[in-house]
Amino acid sequence: MLRESTLRTTWGLLLFCLVGLVLACSSSGDTEWVRHREWSAETQFSQWSDAGHRGLAVGFVRPEHRDVFPYNRPSTHEFHIQEGESFTILLILATGYDEPYPVLVSVFLDYRQVSFSLDGQQGLLHYLEIEPDVDMEIPLEVPIEASGWHDLFVVVFREPDFHPIDPEERLPPALAVGGRRTVVCVRDCATSTQKLPDALVGRGNTAHRLNVYAFPVLPGDDRPPNERLLLSTTARPGELFPLELWARNSSERARDYVVLPLLDFRQFYFAGSDVLHLRMPPGSELFVADQLRLPNEEGVHELQFIYIFDAYQALDEVTDPFVQSVMRSAFLVEGEE
Repeated sequence: MLRESTLRTTWGLLLFCLVGLVLACSSSGDTEWVRHREWSAETQFSQWSDAGHRGLAVGFVRPEHRDVFPYNRPSTHEFHIQEGESFTILLILATGYDEPYPVLVSVFLDYRQVSFSLDGQQGLLHYLEIEPDVDMEIPLEVPIEASGWHDLFVVVFREPDFHPIDPEERLPPALAVGGRRTVVCVRDCATSTQKLPDALVGRGNTAHRLNVYAFPVLPGDDRPPNERLLLSTTARPGELFPLELWARNSSERARDYVVLPLLDFRQFYFAGSDVLHLRMPPGSELFVADQLRLPNEEGVHELQFIYIFDAYQALDEVTDPFVQSVMRSAFLVEGEE
């Protein structure tokens, strides 16, 4: 009887573990995300009620400037570290909202997504809820090996567990990212040895007034591109889905920027590269075509293009010191392969 009871207990524990594993793998969140539910003493919550900001805010602050009013703090456009050191800073996250706000935090170094430490935990993607009515100041650390100039930026994805299928809920600027850039110089600020891909150059002469920096659109037909925006669609598991990246510069000033393709918040290859370099003369337009291999897992998968102006330039001289995106597209993957 003791042996039978022990056997039943063993099988019960095994079954419990298997059920827990299945539930973990089938949850709406990604099990590879680092989920922050408690914070160390190094993370602080500051109240700058006079700052008057409402909406997603992303920034940096040095520990010695925590007690300085935000608008009076020194610039965080450039940092200097020595070889062998990691870049360490406090990441500021705030919304001014009355409710906790879920986000997913990622770091890019020289336009590649990298693993980093947030509040002492290491990972590629960090899930957390921004506390209401405070500025969260969270320790962030990124290892950097090569000397010289490095572009570094933080990207914050809004509501990563929110997967609407209704196209109306996907219209720009719904679910656009927040982000902040900086330059990190290791030992010195010599020109970066990192190289961007050859630029894709816009052509033509458009009379449209709308600037389009990185929109996903369905392949060309008789409809204009603004009527082919990919907001939400259905697909089969593993399907090879035709897609175009649409860019247009209607201004009188040339634009030079980098576009990073992301699927389920991870960088992937589009048109042969995970970094697209666009050079758009005034009045030009560009379509970059490729086929996207969709995941085999059923459910909603998120596509997003983020863009960063004027790579490897001093942030005081760039078009925009922030990270931008306009929309997030949904692929509802279901059915048989």
